[in-house]
Amino acid sequence: MKKLNLKLLGGLIIVLVLIFSWITLGVGADSDLIYVDDDASGTEDGSSSHPFEKIQDAIDEARDENKDVYVRKGDYEENLKLWEGVELQGSDRDDVEIKADDDDDPVIKMYDNTEIRGVTLKDGQYGVLVNDGSKVYIGDCRIIDNEDDGIYAEEAKTKNSAILEVRDSIIAHNGWDGIYTEERKFSIKNNEIYNNDRDGVEFGKGSEGIFEGNRVKGNDGVGLRVTIDKSELYIKNNTFRDNDKSGLEVGAEGKEGLIDLNRKNKFYENDQYGIVRVERALFGDDQWNRSLKIDRGIKFWDNGWGGVSHSVRVY
Repeated sequence: MKKLNLKLLGGLIIVLVLIFSWITLGVGADSDLIYVDDDASGTEDGSSSHPFEKIQDAIDEARDENKDVYVRKGDYEENLKLWEGVELQGSDRDDVEIKADDDDDPVIKMYDNTEIRGVTLKDGQYGVLVNDGSKVYIGDCRIIDNEDDGIYAEEAKTKNSAILEVRDSIIAHNGWDGIYTEERKFSIKNNEIYNNDRDGVEFGKGSEGIFEGNRVKGNDGVGLRVTIDKSELYIKNNTFRDNDKSGLEVGAEGKEGLIDLNRKNKFYENDQYGIVRVERALFGDDQWNRSLKIDRGIKFWDNGWGGVSHSVRVY
């Protein structure tokens, strides 16, 4: 009898533990999110059972309540402002499509300390406009068919922590650059950047960051455009293929910096050079040697004009 009572007591304890875990983990996690569903109707308070229909309503509520936003599968037509400190999570980038309501504005403008994940952003002036001085994260997104740049990041002083991070995303078929940044810090890794109407990516002079593991192909300009002057850029493990100009353009306007390419970069089937060096102001051979480091193990093949160009003067 005592053994039976002990078994019953043990079973009761397990049930209570499971109930407590469900309450603390399930309900607690749910209460940290504001929900959006394009099929929502009736009462809308942002809860899982009564989600908002509009994403901006959820973002505004999340800012006021210090919460984040979860967007369910659906098609949304809005121009969004992602306020400071808010994270926007879609159920899947193939299932959540956010199309600009006004194509003269960005699909989404990101402010400081914000994140977006798992959404498609299309048909705006920009897919994403990053506000000046802001630290942001963009991950597992699809940013396509925007009028100008897929991502445009305004200036952020490199001495502070305002870094632009872009991970595991598709940035394609935009009307200008796939990604354009003014002077700032960045970390751009493991993205597919292709078929944009100008360059794949351009970093403003004075930028600092890592460009790693990206596939950059089929862009109408160069794959990646950088400027040496006061920049510190590490270009690692990327593939630059079939761009209409060169795979990489390295510009020099008179001041030294550092552009460092490791041996695992690949340049092939670009219409002009694998890497073209463009001198826009007097820049001597010793300055090029100090500022541009090209590992001898880099692979070049089938580029229209050759692997690495001589210094092309345009002044």
